[in-house]
Amino acid sequence: MAFPAQGCILSKPMELEHEPLEPADRESLARAVALLEKNSFVTMLARVAGRPVNVVVASLPTFVGEIVMNASRNAILQCLRIALKPRGRRNLLTIAGNHPALVSGIAGAVGGFAGVAALAVELPLTTIVMFQSITKIAAAEGEDISRPEVRLACLEVFALSTDGRGPAALESGYYAARSALAKSADEAASYVLRRSTSLEAGPAVVGLVSAIAPRFGLLVSQELAAAAIPIIGAATGGALNIAFVQHFNNIARGHFAVRSLERKYGDTRIREEFELIRAAAETSRRLERGEKALGDGSR
Repeated sequence: MAFPAQGCILSKPMELEHEPLEPADRESLARAVALLEKNSFVTMLARVAGRPVNVVVASLPTFVGEIVMNASRNAILQCLRIALKPRGRRNLLTIAGNHPALVSGIAGAVGGFAGVAALAVELPLTTIVMFQSITKIAAAEGEDISRPEVRLACLEVFALSTDGRGPAALESGYYAARSALAKSADEAASYVLRRSTSLEAGPAVVGLVSAIAPRFGLLVSQELAAAAIPIIGAATGGALNIAFVQHFNNIARGHFAVRSLERKYGDTRIREEFELIRAAAETSRRLERGEKALGDGSR
């Protein structure tokens, strides 16, 4: 029996597997990496507030943390109810989703007068408006928003920030955050597809909310801490809310760009390329810091 020459046939799948991404797709992935890995909410808050906020976060009273977590969970639940509803006629919140920064800026300015007391009302409103905006970004990247599992993927965006440190965000990095959510997200999507009633009370769906809310709540705490700085007023409170919206819109753009490329090239391939781009960017940043340190030392 004659065997094919070594590498004649068996090498083709490997060649296809490592075929370079199309230039436009590689540029899209590079933009997604920047949006997902360099999109620091803490840095954005520091620019708006005029000073670092981490110290203020650490000094917040325990009862404030409890209020934030309850408000965050309620906000995610409100979005979940919208995600599980069949898509029907446009309402005021859907229309508001077309102008998330404007609506959230107004809500933040109003909340700036009342502080923590306004959080229970302001945060669900801002989060729902952001959720509507996220679904529009997903649709622009080719997602079928009529599918409930895609709308649940929109909800996951609230847990994909890489700013987190400490117990509310056990791992940093976009793919680490996705991996941490994967089991809860898969179980919730499977449950929703099998059932038609009492969806939001299902244990799998409750589990997804419980996985998202602490990660989301950490960023809410950071925003609240920035708003607690004495120089912050209503106007800057509105600017903080706009920064909040921009942060999650950027995450959504990066996330759904990655998902679009995963549908085209496969999950493993895109994750490998993502990590290569991220590693190259990190090496470049380290070299720039080293050159700057050398330059400063020679003066």
